[in-house]
Amino acid sequence: MRYTVESILSTADNITIYDPTSINWIKFDWSNGFYKYTLNKFDILKFYYVSYKFYGTVEYEDIILLLNGIADPFLLQPGIDINIPKKEDIDSFILANRK
Repeated sequence: MRYTVESILSTADNITIYDPTSINWIKFDWSNGFYKYTLNKFDILKFYYVSYKFYGTVEYEDIILLLNGIADPFLLQPGIDINIPKKEDIDSFILANRK
């Protein structure tokens, strides 16, 4: 996920985010809505696959976890609904909230 965050940012102003937890995700704007997704047993065991299903890459796993307030996906139960943000919202939020 760090590679994805860094690739979104322009290095023209020499600002790079190395740690996705340095962004204040509490203020995330879901302006384009979100996908509602119900977790199954496989998703809990390999949470990175949820990112792959929606974005075609595992790089957004940490962002999905952060935005849903999930500290440990292994403590989840199958059948729990989570929100999957639209990629354009993630990209614009990172650009607007970089340090």
